[in-house]
Amino acid sequence: MNQREIEKLLNKFNAGKCTDEELQLLQQLMHNLDMDAKTGDNVKALKQPLWERIEKQTIDKGKVRRLNTTWLKVAAAVLVAVCAGLFYSKLATHKNEQIAYQVITAPKGSMKQVMLPDSSTVQLNAGTSLKFPVSFGDTKREVTLINGEAFFDVKHDVKRPFMVHAAKVITQVLGTSFNIKFYKELPDIQVYVNSGKVEVHDQRHTLGFYTPRQQLTYNKQHESFTRQELTADHSLSWMHEELILDNASFKEITIYLQNRYNVNFKYNEKRLAQQHYSVRFSNKLNIRQVLDILQFIDGRKYKLNGDTVNIR
Repeated sequence: MNQREIEKLLNKFNAGKCTDEELQLLQQLMHNLDMDAKTGDNVKALKQPLWERIEKQTIDKGKVRRLNTTWLKVAAAVLVAVCAGLFYSKLATHKNEQIAYQVITAPKGSMKQVMLPDSSTVQLNAGTSLKFPVSFGDTKREVTLINGEAFFDVKHDVKRPFMVHAAKVITQVLGTSFNIKFYKELPDIQVYVNSGKVEVHDQRHTLGFYTPRQQLTYNKQHESFTRQELTADHSLSWMHEELILDNASFKEITIYLQNRYNVNFKYNEKRLAQQHYSVRFSNKLNIRQVLDILQFIDGRKYKLNGDTVNIR
């Protein structure tokens, strides 16, 4: 988009005539308006109150409602005059940039710690893949969790927000620690905050701000979410001596075990799809001991042949 097209879009929305697609595009432009040296103080002051106002309008008993866009009509008057040129310059810059990326994968059977270009650290669970640039830009730090689970300990940098993309969900911080669980085979994405403050949104909605011991669970299909206050940090147990899964589906349990022990489960998914369990597995157990526990819990026969677990 050029500057004139952006101005036209902002003016159209100010008149209340934007389509859903145009609204989505404008929201994305708002997300791309990062706090940097080229952004005026009036725009910097606009972002935080806007998101707080969005949060109040979009959280209703944990479910997403359609965004009330009154806030953007107010913002548009400022944005047309101040931000259109900035949007355009940022888009043009990104278009011309040649960014080199790398993908790091923790192999099945072991975890991996990654040092990012800004000295932030990421602990990857077994079987997890993370994509990030060789060097971060001057205005933001963006990485993509391709699949799996990762714990981020982000170095504070108020001038360069840190963003993690996991499918449609974007988690943004300035400097904090948090865990993201995103397995393509599972219906939900989870964000758990260990310290600091985290802002989460998808392509159409803000999902709110989260503080320590709060967890977001986002359903990928329905684009709905819930917020939980957790009394224990079981969401981080995978990094410690004991894996603890609370009310987990059988599918989720098998994904963890497949990645941890580098095995494959074969079973009737329809028959076990509705089964949920709360389990604790010590990291000192081998796969046969874990299978003995599962066999005791649900009464089915588990047989290990090489690297394949057959369930009958």
